[in-house]
Amino acid sequence: MINDVAELVDVNEAGEFQQRFPASLVIGGDGSREMLTYDFRQDPPPLVLIDVSAQDWSSAMHQAASLSALLEQFPENGWQWDDSEPSSP
Repeated sequence: MINDVAELVDVNEAGEFQQRFPASLVIGGDGSREMLTYDFRQDPPPLVLIDVSAQDWSSAMHQAASLSALLEQFPENGWQWDDSEPSSP
């Protein structure tokens, strides 16, 4: 799910998330423990899943290069549950 704009500040300030994941922007999640997050340490920032209990970026799981790419691939591929980027076709 993608969070409402009104929820973005609260979600991103909760649980010391910014201290553990500097340069992040949570925009949603999988409806459970994983948070869909832009990684602004990179340019352009990819989307990753991060478990709410993770301590740092090392556990981030790459999802897509952009939100539009995620929305395009999601119906066929769903969430990516490993930390490797998909190979190019």
